[in-house]
Amino acid sequence: MPTIQDTALPATPVPFTKMHGSGNDFIVIDHRQPAIAPGEEAAFVRAACQRRTGIGADGVVFIEPVEADAPDASVADFRWRYVNADGTEGEMCGNGAMCGARFAVLNGIAPAACAFQTPSGLVRAEVDLQGTGVRLAMVDAGPYVAPHAVQTSIGVLEVASIPVGVPHAVIVVEDADAWPPLGTFEAIGRELRVHPAFAPAGTNVNVISPLGPNRIRMRTYERGVEAETLACGTGAVASAIAASQQGFVDPARPVAVLASGGWPLTVACAWDEATRMARGISLTGRAVVVARGELDPEAWIALGDRA
Repeated sequence: MPTIQDTALPATPVPFTKMHGSGNDFIVIDHRQPAIAPGEEAAFVRAACQRRTGIGADGVVFIEPVEADAPDASVADFRWRYVNADGTEGEMCGNGAMCGARFAVLNGIAPAACAFQTPSGLVRAEVDLQGTGVRLAMVDAGPYVAPHAVQTSIGVLEVASIPVGVPHAVIVVEDADAWPPLGTFEAIGRELRVHPAFAPAGTNVNVISPLGPNRIRMRTYERGVEAETLACGTGAVASAIAASQQGFVDPARPVAVLASGGWPLTVACAWDEATRMARGISLTGRAVVVARGELDPEAWIALGDRA
């Protein structure tokens, strides 16, 4: 069993801010002066995100210096990096990006209208200085693949797919809260997440149902968290696009996506039929500060002591 010495995890407390975006929760760390040794971020994140022995979160957002040799360096205020709770790197996370943007603004790292580097491209944000709202101008999404038959343990499902920085599968059902009729949402989500149809990267899984004019319900099984989460920003974008392409929302108007946390995410975009891509995407939601503190080294010493 590795010890704290073996893994070279932090020997001093690490300042953190706990935030959530519409229920999707994160640990946010100012990493412009690295607090975690290079190569040890995955182990740090796995320990910090444990719900009982750590702080608990769906992932960790690192705010880092701009990559000076990148093409967008002249317009970026910081570099945003996201690591899932299981220690894997995430190319994009909509709610994590909103939390990262508001954290940067609150801590004087960036102005209220800011831009930041992500693995999926430059993202711009507008942060409400009087409240918790954040609007993101995201990278393009697609191409969209129309619903296609995927064989599962509960039968054949019609599954659409679209990348929004990260891969997403979308299933339209009559009632997302009551789905599936057999088994559990997490069991089917896990099955689809690693299904050969989405190999090798796997996929996030969203189940949606209509709630009213340009309003949909969404549940998400999130890759990297390996569980249902209370919200998913990129999932909301994927779900809104799938709903518009399947004809039960008006693509010319913003779509309100009600996630399991109870807070709506609002998606607007323009559709390019020739490329099957969504462009000019905006995602609006909440980024709420929950707590500020320090992650103590004793958490990792205790993990290292386990037999």
